[in-house]
Amino acid sequence: MLGKLIKHELRGSGRTMLPFILVSLFLSVMAGLSMRAMEHQQEYSWFNILFGIVIFLFVAGLMAVCIMSVVVVINRFRQNLLGDEGYLMFTLPVSVDQHIWAKLIVSAIWFLATALTCMLAVVLVLLCNVRTFDVNWSEVGYVMGELGRMIREFGVLHIVGYCLELLVMFFAGVCVSCLLFYCAMAIGYSFANRKVLLSILACFGLDIFFTTLQSALIAALNAMPGVERFLDNLDLSRVGTAGSVHIVMLCWILYLAVYAAVLYIPTRLLLKKKLNLP
Repeated sequence: MLGKLIKHELRGSGRTMLPFILVSLFLSVMAGLSMRAMEHQQEYSWFNILFGIVIFLFVAGLMAVCIMSVVVVINRFRQNLLGDEGYLMFTLPVSVDQHIWAKLIVSAIWFLATALTCMLAVVLVLLCNVRTFDVNWSEVGYVMGELGRMIREFGVLHIVGYCLELLVMFFAGVCVSCLLFYCAMAIGYSFANRKVLLSILACFGLDIFFTTLQSALIAALNAMPGVERFLDNLDLSRVGTAGSVHIVMLCWILYLAVYAAVLYIPTRLLLKKKLNLP
């Protein structure tokens, strides 16, 4: 059932996200062509104004895609599970955990798609203007050769490991960001009135609470005498540079996983025990 939920969620959110992505990519090509056309304009004319408007729309389009990815993530959770659709969604033979995980997985997909869209848009703009750049291809070849040498020095397995760890880190970060909103909305919508206002206040409250908690934990760890001695005796040179990067990334993933779990538990309990549908 989790797969069906993901499919349904992708289809529902895709009706909003895909047009924004396609329009942004189209505007990136138009902006690239406009930049190239402006290079050939001998004097200022209304064409320059038109080209400037296209470039402005391109930047606005990228901003719109980023904003809409966040809006869609929040709105889909609110409509499907906390709004009128919740009566139908919670009658399905699906657990609360599956509902939450479907939202998180689809959110990660759209955030990744947004990031790739922004990068692809910039690449398209550069490709449209590649002839206007004074590219020293020998230097590009040198840089690529050095990059290949560094990859061989680190080892292909380490690079693959880094990529997998980055994906896990990205998903964990998405979970933390989404669950902060989900938990706040679950708190706000557990009340009978002023649900949206209470959700916003809960979001700010959670953010302040976790920021204060993190600062208190760091201060407590710094005050412990054993921690300072442990850090002084810690020698990462034994595992090498590649191994040190793995350790840092895994520690960060563990931190994000704990953070997400702390937000996930109250979200799940509120949806299961305290849900107050309109």
